[in-house]
Amino acid sequence: MEAVPVSIKLSAPGGVRIVWSDGHDAIYPYAYLRRKCPCATCEDREPVIPEESPDALPVLGQEPIRPVGADPVGHYAIQFKWSDGHSSGFYAFGYLREICPCPACLPAPLS
Repeated sequence: MEAVPVSIKLSAPGGVRIVWSDGHDAIYPYAYLRRKCPCATCEDREPVIPEESPDALPVLGQEPIRPVGADPVGHYAIQFKWSDGHSSGFYAFGYLREICPCPACLPAPLS
């Protein structure tokens, strides 16, 4: 059975926190998650979002990207509303689990 979120917190320290039904606990940095938007518009072009780092500064007075809301999509996805006005991407739970950026989920480097 595929893991599903049991908890999604939009404003956790470091980004969006998702606790999965199999016990996995993951933090998705905001800019990373926004760059991974699966909508048709974003699939056709990479959104222009600076790399997020702990000491990243806003660009020319812009606030760093963050979700300002989210809605469930059936029992299979979540739709984030981003501070840059974008909100058309449906993040399927399987996709979110696949792109988990934690060290345990990242592919091992090729030797």
